[in-house]
Amino acid sequence: MRIALGASRGHLIRLLLSESLLLSLAGGAAGLLLVYWLEALLIRLAPMSLPRLHEVGMNWSVLVFCIGVSLATGIAFGLVPALQLSNTSLAGNLKEGSRGSSGGRSQHRFRSALVACEIALSLMLMAGAGLLLRSFWNLLEVNPGFNPKNVLIASLWMPAPNDPTRAPYGKPEARNTFMREVLRRVRTLPGVEFASMGTGDSIPLIGWRSTPMTLENKSSDRALIAKTAGVSPDFFRVLGTPLVRGRFFTDADDRLTSPVILVDEAAAKTFWPNEDPINKRVRFGRNPRAPWVTVVGVVGDIKTDSLDAASVPHAYFPTYQNSGYAMTVFLKTTSTPSRLSEPLRREIQAVDRDLPVFGIKTMNEVMYRSIAQRRFALQMIGAFALVALLLAAIGIYGVTAFSVQQRTPEIGIRMALGAEPRDVLGLVLKHGMMMTLWGLAGGLIGALSLTRFLRTLLFAESPADPATFLAVSAVLAVTALLASYIPALRAMRVDPAIALRRD
Repeated sequence: MRIALGASRGHLIRLLLSESLLLSLAGGAAGLLLVYWLEALLIRLAPMSLPRLHEVGMNWSVLVFCIGVSLATGIAFGLVPALQLSNTSLAGNLKEGSRGSSGGRSQHRFRSALVACEIALSLMLMAGAGLLLRSFWNLLEVNPGFNPKNVLIASLWMPAPNDPTRAPYGKPEARNTFMREVLRRVRTLPGVEFASMGTGDSIPLIGWRSTPMTLENKSSDRALIAKTAGVSPDFFRVLGTPLVRGRFFTDADDRLTSPVILVDEAAAKTFWPNEDPINKRVRFGRNPRAPWVTVVGVVGDIKTDSLDAASVPHAYFPTYQNSGYAMTVFLKTTSTPSRLSEPLRREIQAVDRDLPVFGIKTMNEVMYRSIAQRRFALQMIGAFALVALLLAAIGIYGVTAFSVQQRTPEIGIRMALGAEPRDVLGLVLKHGMMMTLWGLAGGLIGALSLTRFLRTLLFAESPADPATFLAVSAVLAVTALLASYIPALRAMRVDPAIALRRD
């Protein structure tokens, strides 16, 4: 009608572009406002270990980026239909479209194709989120080799002997006396079941040091490495790690007795396959004059680097035979461990009030922090996937509703000729589901091509997991069905007389 009244092609393009830009800028402004409201929540969800977290916030670069994306979106998605409509012939347009419509079959197919693309992109994003969710669930099912429930830890530092004010701790005997006194005191705290001390790197899931080692009467073409840490008696009782064979450390394992170690099952299988490791001897370090150390027990594997890390050999030596300056106290309690935070600090500083006590936390917190970055990534991608699902539903609903509005006269004719409401329902749902099926087909192809790049982020999960792809496809299909059902109900209630009167 505008063309018939003399509107030029440029006028139509400017009109449609201005409408598109107005909508996109309004959407960008609404998005900025939403992010401003949710900024504090997003920062709270992020792990504290996330680099430069304190710099996250609204700034001019964010504003410029948002405005730029809004403008680009408005131009890109406004220019295509503007050019499409401006190139349509006057006679064809008037013949193809009905009064009040904004296009005919070509525009209808174009809108349907856009919605199918939206569904495909949504499926790819949801497939990635689904794979990460299954991977995260697999990670939570991993046995860490210890029971974090009701375990409290605290770190402390005994100054090195080069500090003249704290010279007494330079002697191993002084450090052993200090450790025994601390353990004696903390065991008397109410609710403490077991207490132990370990070297500063003995906390599970924080990454342990690796030490080269040599096996007695065995040669190897490759360097033998084991993760090592010093622990006092009851360390494994605190963590609930089982003894497989042999014995635990005792208070008698000190500097006056022969050096001993405990190894885990991974070390036993790696270094002495099909042999009993008890009474085997090893030497740590590269010094050929270092003493041989005897294996007296085998314990269960403990995850010391991360839950998704493969089991590697570990060796534990008694702190009373080889103590350090950085130490960690471990308590197993019968009640809420956090209640003992201050009593634990007080008892340690009762032995030496000048020693810094820090890092007091529960082992549940340690586990939570070890998977915090994976959880945050899952939360972010999951949120994007939900938004994509919502946008796909809105797109299907909008196109289907617009199609119903355009086809109201046709629906009226069908009902006047005897069509039942269920026939109209099927007609509308078929249109919505056809868009969905095309989108699902394209989305599955895209997901199979792109999810392989998630391989390094997945744990015990295939990038082409059929169960995940089937689940997200089913969710999208059900969502599309519901989005199509609302316009279909409206079409079923069309009065044939009113519908026919429109034309």
